[in-house]
Amino acid sequence: MDEVEKLLEITEELVELTKRSKDQHRDRDQVIQKIEDLLAKREELTKSMNPPFTPKEKEAGGKIIQLNQILVEQLKLIKQEIQHDIVKMKAQKEMTKKYMNSYANATIDGIFYDKKK
Repeated sequence: MDEVEKLLEITEELVELTKRSKDQHRDRDQVIQKIEDLLAKREELTKSMNPPFTPKEKEAGGKIIQLNQILVEQLKLIKQEIQHDIVKMKAQKEMTKKYMNSYANATIDGIFYDKKK
């Protein structure tokens, strides 16, 4: 199997993995690690590819470009999901702090100041 076919296979696997990552919310760390590994393999393959390409390789390259666009969108969605979880975690952490130490930020709304002497 030549590099272009291997690259196509890895890209297809990445697209399938990113589509399934929404369902595997609990195993997200493992899925992200697998995505990173596949992206590293993909990068190595792209560096080792040299033109000229055969018509079959050009056709596979066109498929790779189409799949890459899908992959980029899926990775953006995963990134947004992770960012949303981080924001939610920070808010939950802040609310826990406020609950545990509820009198730390006492306001002075009910205090009367007598300005007359």
